[in-house]
Amino acid sequence: MITCAAPSYLQRHERPETLADLDKHQAINFFSDHSRDVMEWKFIEDGSIVSLRPAGSLLVDNSDILLSCALAGLGIIQATCDAVAPHIASGALEVILPQYPSVSKPVSVMYPDRRYLSPKVRVFIDWFSDLLATQIQ
Repeated sequence: MITCAAPSYLQRHERPETLADLDKHQAINFFSDHSRDVMEWKFIEDGSIVSLRPAGSLLVDNSDILLSCALAGLGIIQATCDAVAPHIASGALEVILPQYPSVSKPVSVMYPDRRYLSPKVRVFIDWFSDLLATQIQ
């Protein structure tokens, strides 16, 4: 996960330098369509995990809309690396608070009991695990 904002947003608002500074900003928060819970933003500060729910009047349940809102300069987002990487490379988004790494979201693969696991599913699980391992590195 990467915390970022559009240059147009950062021109109108002072760039946050600490996690406490997020209280003075407009966050675009993502909520789970399933649970209706607003996702926490998790950072590592001094070796500990800090969970925040930054203030913001925009709540979205779609990652494309989250990204579009950020690109339009409507606020700060925390999104997956691959979703924002091309926009950071182009200068459309800027990384903020890089001194506070974010915590990755867990990923689970659900499958039936191993006794009933087909070889195709086992191959998929192994492939997916390897893919995620290379993404993390």
